[in-house]
Amino acid sequence: MCTVTYIPAENSIFLTSNRDERIDRAPAVPPECYCVNKIEMIYPKDAQAGGTWIVLNGDRSAAVLLNGGFKNHSYQTPYRKSRGLIMLDIMGTNSPADHFQAMDLKAIEPFTIILLTQGRLRRCTWDGDHKHLTELDATKPHIWASVTLYDRDMQLQRENALIQWLKETRPVKPEAVADFHLGANMRYETSNAPHNANIRTVSVTLLALSTDRRASVLYHDLHSGEVAAKRMQTQAPGTPLLFNSFYWKTRRFWIRLRHWEYWPFACLYLPLVPLWLWLSLRARSLLFFSAANPGIAYSGFIQERKSDIYPLLPEGLYPKGVLCKTGMSAGEINSVLRESSLDFPLIAKPDIGERGIQVELLRKPADLDTYRSRTKVDFLLQEYIDYSHEIGIFYYRIPGNKNGQLSGIVGKEFLSVTGDGQTSLLSLLMQNDRAVLQLHALAAVFGDQFDNIPDSGEILTLVPYGNHIRGSRFIDLHSRITPGLTDMIDKVCTQVPGFYFGRLDIRFKNWEELEAGRHFSIIELNGTGSEPTHIYDPAHSLFFAWKEIYRHWKIVFKISMINAHNGKQPLMSLKEGLEMKRAHDKHLNLMQAQH
Repeated sequence: MCTVTYIPAENSIFLTSNRDERIDRAPAVPPECYCVNKIEMIYPKDAQAGGTWIVLNGDRSAAVLLNGGFKNHSYQTPYRKSRGLIMLDIMGTNSPADHFQAMDLKAIEPFTIILLTQGRLRRCTWDGDHKHLTELDATKPHIWASVTLYDRDMQLQRENALIQWLKETRPVKPEAVADFHLGANMRYETSNAPHNANIRTVSVTLLALSTDRRASVLYHDLHSGEVAAKRMQTQAPGTPLLFNSFYWKTRRFWIRLRHWEYWPFACLYLPLVPLWLWLSLRARSLLFFSAANPGIAYSGFIQERKSDIYPLLPEGLYPKGVLCKTGMSAGEINSVLRESSLDFPLIAKPDIGERGIQVELLRKPADLDTYRSRTKVDFLLQEYIDYSHEIGIFYYRIPGNKNGQLSGIVGKEFLSVTGDGQTSLLSLLMQNDRAVLQLHALAAVFGDQFDNIPDSGEILTLVPYGNHIRGSRFIDLHSRITPGLTDMIDKVCTQVPGFYFGRLDIRFKNWEELEAGRHFSIIELNGTGSEPTHIYDPAHSLFFAWKEIYRHWKIVFKISMINAHNGKQPLMSLKEGLEMKRAHDKHLNLMQAQH
């Protein structure tokens, strides 16, 4: 645990440690599989204290321990717990970095942990007084040496040795990395380090994390000369880290092919073009919908800003939130959040959205900082409404009529899995077609938990909001349309200036209170760009979907024509429509560049 390298290579990452230890210390137990808090780990065990200096956590997470913080320290006895056991405490959680920041380290000897989780490389340092968490570049090689044995000159020599070795070594293979660590200039007793005859490099341990095979540990005991290897076993064979192998691409293709609800937008709507042209001919405009909602920019087809729409809603019926402009600093955003009394968890979403792209649940400040740093568009931060039900209600009102109608309700079942006490999270996901389509996104959030085994009956919600492209199952709840619910929604919508056609996405406590107008929140109000999303119920045929889409086109056509005839709003010109489309394409490219 005294010289460590991190070396990214093609399809692999190698995290390797030379353990420099007193020669009278009991030999370590070679790497074995252990289960800590239902998390499978592989690590060599210190025979004296029972901890470890290097650990592989599943196929995606790893950590290595170095003695000391930023400078050599004086030993102060007694310390209440060994650093190797602290290492296991940290890695035996679903969020090691968060656990490091939260745990009490008083009376613990200074240490540094190099932590690799979810593709992020971080340095966690306890200097005896304060904790330090530093983000490192995971795309570049690194080398560290314990400050307790190696001064700055020796550390620089090691850095230069690694640079030279990388220049001379192509391709980088695990055997070559092990040989580098076994070299005379890397082993304590044969290096130029200040000599202590009682200390030697006693072992070299290499962790290999790969995108196309199981993670493994290679352990070389320099005292006995024995070499041991261990590989992760719980995950189904052949599952790559990035889920981009031919197998996964083929499986996703067949899932989408068999279920039209996953077809690309163009495939669903292209057969309906003649019907669109027929309505356009009758209206003498391709943009026949554009006067349907005079109170919303572009009638809510595209490019409307959520920050302009929410204030149109009755006060108290939508989530409290703030608008964050592109380029705002973390300090500025935190100040705005404090002024608005907003705290985590928060929902982040682009101010101008598109089919759920970049909608995320932010559970802690680090999530917000990551979201802020990568976003290239204005976004909203809203309080998270944790009501258990979410639906989309399609509403319309013919101008001149006193009351509106509900044309559809869609229920949204969030993407989730239920544990059986025996099956790993990843295996549960592999049994769910909707989850398989989301594995890329889920790996970024739950990757270091894939090997966990949920308790029997435990329900783990993976995407806590109702978005079809993020795995939610949509259910046609047309039977839930009642006179009472219609009247309640109509009273809300008639208070929205210039709104006649669109979908309200609502979270609520239960159906009885929703109908009574209590305990609900309008998450979104969408205009003419709304889809009647009840069509995506897997029980419905493609022909049903086409019929419903055209039915709603005819409704919006009628509303728009009446508004245009009454002078409430003229139809958009073709020039205006093209400008709207160009602005939307530019905005969408910005969102997809960060997605």
